[in-house]
Amino acid sequence: AAAEILHGTGGGEVAQFCLYGRLSRVNGAKKCRVISQVMLCRSILRLLPVSSLAFTFHRRSRPPPLSVHKMQAEGMIKWAIIGLGDVVAVKSGPPFWKCEGSTLIGVMRRTPGGARRWIEENDSKLPAEVAGFDSIRSMMEDIGGDIDGVYIASPPGSHLDNVLEVVSCIDAGLTNNLKGIYIEKPCGRCAFETRSMAEELLQRNVTFFPAYVSRAHERTQVLRKLLLEDKVLGDKVLSVQYTQIGSSFARGLQGVGDAIPWRLNAEYSGGGLILDMGCHILDRIDYLFGPISVKHREVHRKGGSSNSVYPSVEDYVWMTGTIGECNWSSVDSYGATLECMWDFSPGNHDEKDELIITGESGSVRMAGMGAGLPIEVYDAENKLIRTLEFENPEHSAQPLIQAVVNEMRNVDTTSDGSLVRSPAKSTNAVRTADVLDAILGDYYGGRFDEFWKRESSWPGLRLES
Repeated sequence: AAAEILHGTGGGEVAQFCLYGRLSRVNGAKKCRVISQVMLCRSILRLLPVSSLAFTFHRRSRPPPLSVHKMQAEGMIKWAIIGLGDVVAVKSGPPFWKCEGSTLIGVMRRTPGGARRWIEENDSKLPAEVAGFDSIRSMMEDIGGDIDGVYIASPPGSHLDNVLEVVSCIDAGLTNNLKGIYIEKPCGRCAFETRSMAEELLQRNVTFFPAYVSRAHERTQVLRKLLLEDKVLGDKVLSVQYTQIGSSFARGLQGVGDAIPWRLNAEYSGGGLILDMGCHILDRIDYLFGPISVKHREVHRKGGSSNSVYPSVEDYVWMTGTIGECNWSSVDSYGATLECMWDFSPGNHDEKDELIITGESGSVRMAGMGAGLPIEVYDAENKLIRTLEFENPEHSAQPLIQAVVNEMRNVDTTSDGSLVRSPAKSTNAVRTADVLDAILGDYYGGRFDEFWKRESSWPGLRLES
């Protein structure tokens, strides 16, 4: 009976199964019919004795497991990681197998053999069998039926392409359990790319989780409580100011030879370090107070006069704006003024990282970057009245990833105090991308096209030269 079902699909399609009990590949024109019929075939096979099978199962080749582990608990979210750069090493990679209810089953790196080498190098840390792949397609063909979530950890320049590849695999029926995609900030190189990813995933009922990790940090959640419940600033925020001088918080700024680090190459990053670091500040302001409307901006390239390989992207940004109306702010902030300055240019200046929030009855001061730095509360006379200390998490992204996993598992309560729903969604990723485009648009002569391919036309670069 099972054989007849397969023969009846038309076009000579052949269904291949792997030992893990999932559909691996269907060749032919009527793929949707085949998938549904093969699922019926599976049910029939469970009722038949092995000796009665009249057709052959084909085992998909797969590298042998590095070690043997017990079966995961029911409801476990199974992840695959695309891209294995430095952000995966400590900040964001380990939480995918350390978070409660989460495990890692596959990794992909385009360098031939690179994923397998990464597995071998990290074997002692990995809690479960992990398979390595050189392409998204091959990964989905092999383990796509088991993947619940995908983490895209490549540089932003390839995020949209990677999402589109995953989408094509969904459309091809290679993965049918995908619940969410967790994408490294700033998600796209520009708002168009970020919005495109959001729309593609929304059409396929896959949740887009942007990696704006500071939203879930204990420090941010405590600040929300200070503003919302303790009313440390009164009933209204009047102004928000942020200053960052220096780039010590950035990773991977050492190029190889004359090569520009990818974070300073618009083709890969979308701009200067404001895309890598400043996006966190802008997103957190959005989260705590409301949407940002940009009024004035100055964007320059201060460095590079004596260095021919100095990056062409901006290294100094100043902007002013206002906070708009919303229904998610921690305290009434509508109309509050905003002023931010980032100076990443080289020079002998003292580094600074300070966020100042001023309200009707006091102010809050804290570092903008870093999850474990203190919050200081001042009264209306600028007297320090309270200091709150925090521990730095071992993995900066773990609180957010745990919240993402909890949401994907539809968890209602948690024993560890973690958030049951992710505070980071596609809507805030798009808003932050829009703000970045509004700030940087004049420097690049617009960010609505492939501006990284027309460097010679950047108005900001011409002015600096």
